[in-house]
Amino acid sequence: MRDGKAWGIILNHQHNLEQGSSLKYTTVFFDLDGTLIESGPGIFALVRAVLRDMGLPDRPDADMPAMIGPPLYDGFRDVLKIPDERMDEALTLYREKSRTVGVGLIKPYPGVPELLRALREEGVFTGVVTSKITPAAREHLGRLGLAPHLDYVRGGVPGGSAEKLTILRGALEDVRPDFARTVMVGDRHFDLLAAREAGIASIGVTYGYGSAAEIASCAPTHTVAGVAELGELLLGSIFPILKRKE
Repeated sequence: MRDGKAWGIILNHQHNLEQGSSLKYTTVFFDLDGTLIESGPGIFALVRAVLRDMGLPDRPDADMPAMIGPPLYDGFRDVLKIPDERMDEALTLYREKSRTVGVGLIKPYPGVPELLRALREEGVFTGVVTSKITPAAREHLGRLGLAPHLDYVRGGVPGGSAEKLTILRGALEDVRPDFARTVMVGDRHFDLLAAREAGIASIGVTYGYGSAAEIASCAPTHTVAGVAELGELLLGSIFPILKRKE
C-alpha cells in the first residue's frame, strides 16, 4: 500500500505527462554515488575506518572504486574479503560511522544541482534509485541541497534486497511512468543492466566510478562523458549553461 505522499507523487507525474512534453524522456531515474555525487573520497575514508576498527588490513587504493555501485554486503564480501562471521560487525560499524566519517568529502558533481533544477522546471519527473539504504540516501541529498530538486527517492532497506534491479522495479511500480519515455542514468553496470532488464532506456556516464570499458560492455542506450553532455541529451538546447561550468 502506498501512502498519501506516494500517491501525490504519482498524480503529479501523470499530470506532467499529460502536458505533452516535447522532451524525449519525461521520467529520469538517477543512480546516486558516481552519478549525482562524487562520494568516493568519503566512502574510501569510511571503509578504511571500518577496517581499522576491526583490526583488518587496509586495502590498496586500486581496490576502493569497486566498493561504489554494488550492495554494501557484496562490496564487503567480494572487494574487502571480510569473512561471513564478521559481516554483521562490519555492516554495523559502517552505518554507525557513516554519519560522521568522510561526510565532508562528499560533494555533488559540478553542474548537477543546475541540471536537476532545470529538469524539474521543464516538468520532468526526477528520482534517485540507489542500493544505498533510503534514509542514508535522503540524508546525503538533503545535506547537499539536492533534495528539493527531486520528486522521488528509493533505496535498499536494512535486511532487505539491495539489488539494483529489484529497487528499480519497485520504483517503476510506484511511479508508473511511460516506459518508452523513462531512462535510468548511472555509472556502473549494475545501473545499466537493471535498466535493460526492467525494459527502460539507459544512459551510461563515464565521469563516475565505472570504466569506459565497463559502460561500453553494457551497450547502454546513450553514453555521456560529463554532466554538461548529460544535460544536453536530456534537455537539448534548453540547457547550454553547463558547458561553462565544467
